[in-house]
Amino acid sequence: MSERVRRLLVPLLTCALLVVLAPAALADPAPAVAIAAPVRYVALGDSYAAGVGARPDPATGDCRRSAASYPALWAARHDPASFVSVACSGATSGEVIARQVRTVSADTTLVTITVGGNDTGFGPVLAVCSTARDDETCLRAIRGGERAARWIAPGGLISTIVGVRLQAPGAKILVLGYPRLFEPGPDCDVPGVPNAVRREALNRAADTLDAALADAAGRFRGQFVDVRAAFAGHGVCSADPWITPPPASAPAIYHPTPQGYRDGYLPAFEAAVTRP
Repeated sequence: MSERVRRLLVPLLTCALLVVLAPAALADPAPAVAIAAPVRYVALGDSYAAGVGARPDPATGDCRRSAASYPALWAARHDPASFVSVACSGATSGEVIARQVRTVSADTTLVTITVGGNDTGFGPVLAVCSTARDDETCLRAIRGGERAARWIAPGGLISTIVGVRLQAPGAKILVLGYPRLFEPGPDCDVPGVPNAVRREALNRAADTLDAALADAAGRFRGQFVDVRAAFAGHGVCSADPWITPPPASAPAIYHPTPQGYRDGYLPAFEAAVTRP
């Protein structure tokens, strides 16, 4: 079995297992625990949760977690009773389920999740669209990513949420989505970015993924946090980008900058924490 197939099947197989367990975790639910002291916070997810584009700490190795990521910024501002981020660069939903969910314990009161981008082939699709000679090659790769966004990513997120619920039934679960990468419009003076046709299609793909994640979260008592409005006016090609543009080196490229976490993700996160 190829590595790509394995990475895509893990969330689906785990979801099938958890569907059997889900009724015990989700039936007749009590209201989620109010976010009040003591808050015990666990952050799960991929590079967007880890903070890859915001000067990651070398001590975190390949996971590339940063003190400027949205989980770390929220914890620094609100001083919870406990905080741990196990978000890791490159994580698929299957890897979040297998390696990260176990960090949640019965006394956890707040969990954030950002996952799904790697299930859709976020990095490879961008690489194709940045180098392909013709638009159709890029658009074909995007269509494949959108299919994964509709059929793979939701199952992985549902499995993650159910796994968290089984371990912390009263925790508030926030699913933070992804921003559009590019500022809309035909003009862009940033070297190395895809052309206007490809940029528009990539933004639509981000919308497809966010819509699928929002639907999955809502069905399983998670609260989706949409950050697209917060990043409006600050995509790549804007005068004030909060997404790391080319020619930055991988893996920071196309990830939020420190300002993107501080002024984009953090306010959306803080507003969601206070909502019932």
